[in-house]
Amino acid sequence: VIKFFNNEPIDAPLVEHAAMTLALKAGITVAQTQVIQLAGFHAVAIKRFDRHQGQRIHCLSAGTALRAATPVGQEPQMSYPALARLLRRAGVKHNNVNLQDARELFRRMVFNILIDNTDDHEKNHALVRGEDGFYALSPAFDVLPAAQGLGYQQMRVGAQGHESSMLNALSEVRAFGLTDTQARGIAAEIAKQVAQWQDVFKRQNVRDADVEELALYLDGAQ
Repeated sequence: VIKFFNNEPIDAPLVEHAAMTLALKAGITVAQTQVIQLAGFHAVAIKRFDRHQGQRIHCLSAGTALRAATPVGQEPQMSYPALARLLRRAGVKHNNVNLQDARELFRRMVFNILIDNTDDHEKNHALVRGEDGFYALSPAFDVLPAAQGLGYQQMRVGAQGHESSMLNALSEVRAFGLTDTQARGIAAEIAKQVAQWQDVFKRQNVRDADVEELALYLDGAQ
């Protein structure tokens, strides 16, 4: 897939690898990525989390899980708070994994807003089925800046709908099992990491021209 910023092709694989590296620094569990140098361009290899010792592990997209959990006749809510509530209810109870997953989902939501990853639809979140029949949040994947400045996320964020703002992200924190103080602390921690995105991207060999273009969206007024 070739992506364009202002009609110019960018090295999207390097940008994706760098964004996943930044997400890891922000305390997010991510799928392992590796950059592969090919003739004249890069590719990014992503380690599958739905395989173990050659055997397939059953996974569901967030969209499938939310639809399955919605009573007949009602419209499913494709939102971060709804997915967090589902994780807390149907997630792995052992060692409070379900609560940890709900809180990690909040972390991912904030991170996506701050790096302008607006392609965060319900198929870009997944649940992994354990042997006990309960589900855990999969590692994060397909996380990178969209560089479009849309101002809204694909998944509903909070009380202000899909709006890409910290005010909206902090509006329904109880769904994630967080207090207002805890949520604000997490958001501040992630913001501190994201503020260093240019250094992280450059260390991952993202081109200066691509960093300058991304800065219009990650560091701009929007």
